[in-house]
Amino acid sequence: MESICKLRVLNVLRYGDNLVAIPSFMLHTLHNLEKLNVRRCGSVKEVVQLEELVDEESHAMALAKLREVQLHDLPELTHLWKENFKRGPRFQNLETLEVWNCDRLISLVPSSVTFQNLATLDVWSCGSLVNLQPPSTAKNLVQLKNLKVGGSDMMKEVVSGGGGKATDEIAFCKLKHIALVCLANLRSFCSGGYTFTFPSLDHLVVEECPKMKVFSQGFSTTPRLERVDVADNEWHWEGDLGTTIQKLFIQLHG
Repeated sequence: MESICKLRVLNVLRYGDNLVAIPSFMLHTLHNLEKLNVRRCGSVKEVVQLEELVDEESHAMALAKLREVQLHDLPELTHLWKENFKRGPRFQNLETLEVWNCDRLISLVPSSVTFQNLATLDVWSCGSLVNLQPPSTAKNLVQLKNLKVGGSDMMKEVVSGGGGKATDEIAFCKLKHIALVCLANLRSFCSGGYTFTFPSLDHLVVEECPKMKVFSQGFSTTPRLERVDVADNEWHWEGDLGTTIQKLFIQLHG
């Protein structure tokens, strides 16, 4: 037990027939865990089990020092934890989240999670995701620098619409790189009327997104962006981001 309390890195690989990667009785001891890597576990349906955490403090302390999470090749994964447990880990120190090849994943995390220190979000080949995050989560991604989303045929938007008005602003102040690749049904970054601000964005890739008509329904500002990469050694720019995406759609479909 004393050794587990000191654990900083946990790798869960090919983990038998278990349905969870971290059972609830272990959460009380993993106070120093900084990196979690779960891969090739054919039966895992949720990463963290919360059933026995009954008080608010236990939920807040669970995985409080976690900085990096990698979830790869988990074909049965549907949630990081069950949706009825809205008071899950806060991930207040999480900097990197990678989720690859999790075809049954329904949502990343509940809307109550803030991710205020997340710098890199990389989601690839998660075919059941219709959107990546709600507006409430997007507004709290104040440290995000890299966003990569790809290989998900069901995804229609990155930030779920949820209404939104032009007076409702979502600012990604530190976001420098966005890659949207192989998203066959992506319509837009967001279908809501929010105003998006990207003061640091200087690299945008939109590749193999044939149904993307507009970047967003609301207004978007990208003062440092000068091109949209659409393939290797091919880029377009029509003076602003919105016009560029619209022209690309017209060129593709006529």
